Amino acid sequence: MKDTFAKRLVNARRIRCLSQRELCSLLAGKVSSSAIEKYEKGLMMPSSDVLILISKALGFKMDYFFRPFAVAIDINNFEFRKQSSLGIKKVESIKCLVASEIEKYLEIENILGISKLFTLNYGNMLVETEDDAMQMAKRLRQDLNIGTDGITSAIELLECNGVKIIEVDADVKFSGACNMAGSIPVIVINKSMQAERKRMTIFHELGHLLMKFAKGVDEERLCTVFASEVLIPSEKFRGIIGEARHDISLVELQTIDREYGISVDALMAKAAQLNVITTKRYQSYFKKKNALPQFKRVVEMSLAGDERTTRFERLVYRALASELISTSKAASLLECPLETVRENLNLM
Repeated sequence: MKDTFAKRLVNARRIRCLSQRELCSLLAGKVSSSAIEKYEKGLMMPSSDVLILISKALGFKMDYFFRPFAVAIDINNFEFRKQSSLGIKKVESIKCLVASEIEKYLEIENILGISKLFTLNYGNMLVETEDDAMQMAKRLRQDLNIGTDGITSAIELLECNGVKIIEVDADVKFSGACNMAGSIPVIVINKSMQAERKRMTIFHELGHLLMKFAKGVDEERLCTVFASEVLIPSEKFRGIIGEARHDISLVELQTIDREYGISVDALMAKAAQLNVITTKRYQSYFKKKNALPQFKRVVEMSLAGDERTTRFERLVYRALASELISTSKAASLLECPLETVRENLNLM
């Protein structure tokens, strides 16, 4: 129990981006920093009164601190890109949160016996050019049997194929990151982003996980091309917009946005990349957007359907409905009150 509590306390504190001293301050001086250090080393357990204080200060239910580690996830295995703008504390917070979410996800999959392995491996092709990245996108669509139609939910599609998508509250500078947790591909995205940006970020990060890049290429650019091609294949885009245009109406692009969940900005970038419009025309679009606030607001308005992760929650309720877990276990996994679980269960 001491070991479990110690590890959970460290994780909870890091998730909240707090040092031991800062946690001590939140506890109004009722617990010393040396006592917190002893708790985290497993040398001492807090009294029930102190445990309540710690639970409230960190915003975690008390049973969180005693939940056994059903699956071992080492946060040191996570090395996300784009760390510099976030700061060390926020990076550690994201790592601990991601590890905790994956641990719960794997636990419920093990209970249900439905773990899904990610089997795609594109390491046999070296990506050097935009055409290579587009070919990889077409290969992904073929492997996932999604044809050329719009993808209803990027998150649902990938989660059902073994990718774990974790949404986090993060600074606006952070859009996404990716890494492998053992054999499990993990994509982390900012929860507050619009649906179009989430979708582009998810496939951009998947590109980093799937593709093997030639030395010296612009990986970020190629991953963006890959993501754009996954969201709407170039032949489909050309079929709707045409082979060559001088002007494109906003209505045309908004229609594509609604069907394919890709932003107007990304569609204009795709039009330039495919030489449907000239580079000069693409640049003039951005000048107009930046010069006219009302036009900018309309262009950046989200038109795609809601994009959020729901699979984990569904699996928890499936296990509960199948009497494989208790209501209290479900509440612990979902980190919500018992009453909420009972209300939501609503057996048919």
